[in-house]
Amino acid sequence: MPIDPRLDRRTLLKVGAALTAGAALPGWAATPTLPASPGNTLLIKQATVLTMDQALGDLPRGDVLIENGAISAVAPQLDSTGAQVVDARGMILIPGLIDSHWHLWNSFLRNSAPTAQGAAFFKSQVAQSTRFTPQLSALGVRLGLAEAIHAGITTVSNWSHNLRHPDFAEAELQAMSASGLRTRLWYGYPQDLAPTDKMDLQNIQRIQQQMQTSGRGRLDLGLAIRGPERTGPPVWREEFAFAKAHSLPVSTHIAVTRKTQQQRAVQQLARDGWLNPSLQLVHATHVDAQDIEHIASSGASVCLTPLTEMRVGYGLAPVMALHHAKIALSTGIDTLVLSGNANPFMVMQTLLNLATGMSENELALKPAEVLHWSTLGAARIMGLEAVTGSISVGKRADLALIDGRRLGLFPLTDPYAAVVQSATPADVDTVIADGRVLKQGGRLLHIDIQALADDANRGWASIRG
Repeated sequence: MPIDPRLDRRTLLKVGAALTAGAALPGWAATPTLPASPGNTLLIKQATVLTMDQALGDLPRGDVLIENGAISAVAPQLDSTGAQVVDARGMILIPGLIDSHWHLWNSFLRNSAPTAQGAAFFKSQVAQSTRFTPQLSALGVRLGLAEAIHAGITTVSNWSHNLRHPDFAEAELQAMSASGLRTRLWYGYPQDLAPTDKMDLQNIQRIQQQMQTSGRGRLDLGLAIRGPERTGPPVWREEFAFAKAHSLPVSTHIAVTRKTQQQRAVQQLARDGWLNPSLQLVHATHVDAQDIEHIASSGASVCLTPLTEMRVGYGLAPVMALHHAKIALSTGIDTLVLSGNANPFMVMQTLLNLATGMSENELALKPAEVLHWSTLGAARIMGLEAVTGSISVGKRADLALIDGRRLGLFPLTDPYAAVVQSATPADVDTVIADGRVLKQGGRLLHIDIQALADDANRGWASIRG
């Protein structure tokens, strides 16, 4: 069950007053240069703090102290002696957002399909995937993760389904590590892999052993499996068994269209005992009541990517049916080819609107519950609750500051609604991942955007031919 960090009317009035007062202050000081490494002490002062921590609650005005890359104190006011201070009056501080499903490798194919004159999305992707090199896949990862930082996302699940040989995985892992973000590689398969062929289990085992030997750090590993909708029982059963034997989480697309739902994949997984808390089901657009009952009783989670699900014609996510069943939910960008750009705020807003619109009940779902799916709820699903997902003492400093003084956000009457219904990536002022400042004053600090754009344009030209 998601936490319920609701604010009563009196608290909301205090929060709104605090934020409005911050926005009205004359002579607003420029944000100081923040430490680039997690070894420094940083104090965020007087933000509206949405902790997502039920024990701490929310602070209409509060301070957060970061030491050695971790959150060491959260309080209405903290001593700033010895700390580098960022004046966050008029801003909303949230945990760094968590994206639970993103195909990063094809990021620079943005908006290339579907088009009225061109091929359908899946046909286009399979054709273009064969032209990729490890370097181009790494370029897609770099571009996607740059947009993630811009949008306040500090943890990304890279569902990599064009790993044509081991060099592709190595290239993507290097790009993920260099980003400074917390990332999971969902190790997949080549786009054109035959349904009768299994994925490269030997290389997956090798990478897992390397991670265990060297220490995973911010990197994590899971299996992206085609599952019952795209392979026969001999293949998917072996892949699931491999994951279980190696204690790896599994993610698979499920019930994505009316046609694939006819295969009753959820029922197949339930009969074989593969539905469990380590399984992430993606999309679930056409699950029925029996499927939902099986998922709920098993503890498996569902990741929703409404922008791409609608754009590719899957249909509408059954948000309220899943939520009412108390299924653990998370959110994702999915792919820039279909989503257009990385906007987790639009993903959250769309889920809120689908829930209320389809249920015909404007009070069916709260913005705070949707934000939970993109923060602490996602962290719990990934097994990272002790590390990230909330602004809690002892957790790593994965944080995002949203500037409530920007046009389109003020007046800030309800901070949760402001984040879920009004914010955009452009409103994200500061992003801190694992204690390292990656975005400050609205500007990415460690990425040459022009060079990245040049690389992306060259990459698209080479794929397009």
